[in-house]
Amino acid sequence: MASPFTIAFPLGVTVGKWTRVFEQRHPDAELRVVRVEPADQRSALATGEADMAFVREPFEAEGMHVIPLYEENVVVVMNHEHLLTLEKELNRADLTDEKELTGDWSETLFRRVAAGDGIAVLPQSIAKAFQRKDVTAMRLEDAAPSRVGLAWPRDSQHPMVDEFIGIVRGRSAHSSRNPEVAAGEAAQRQEAERRKVERQKAARQASAREAAAKRKKAGGQIRKRARRGGA
Repeated sequence: MASPFTIAFPLGVTVGKWTRVFEQRHPDAELRVVRVEPADQRSALATGEADMAFVREPFEAEGMHVIPLYEENVVVVMNHEHLLTLEKELNRADLTDEKELTGDWSETLFRRVAAGDGIAVLPQSIAKAFQRKDVTAMRLEDAAPSRVGLAWPRDSQHPMVDEFIGIVRGRSAHSSRNPEVAAGEAAQRQEAERRKVERQKAARQASAREAAAKRKKAGGQIRKRARRGGA
């Protein structure tokens, strides 16, 4: 039996839609899903803690395969009575005089924002994960989007990696990634090609017979006219 298949993900990335499909297709596989901090996402792969990881940029991709998945907006979170909430839209220039809080994206950070200690800039999904009534989130219009991808080590690959990649990419359960299915599909293609060749051959033979019949009929008509003319 294969070793446990472990997938790591950071806060804000929802993986259930993919892991559920994996469990449905591979009920006998031992799937583990663990959450990691963005700062630990590479080390989780490098140390073997995870076989694959959903990662959020910035991510050091050296020695890793990475498939880009999607982008999301970056927002500014602030106390709900902050003056910036009066703006119709926010840009980086609007934050010049603001105290920007840094550190782990956590409930503690959001409590500080709610207390008016400063603002924070982060991905929209993080703001949703910690949303509270006394904190407002507004899109930062000129910020580069937050990018999420799927990564795994180049030199150590769990046998289930290709299967999970297929699920994330929307490949069906009957994908040619499955050797048995691939063989069946190849046989079907060969049979379809054989039938196509037979149909083309039959069509050519029918066309040849039809042409021969037309020539024979035309020849008969010519001979009849010749006999009438000679009578």
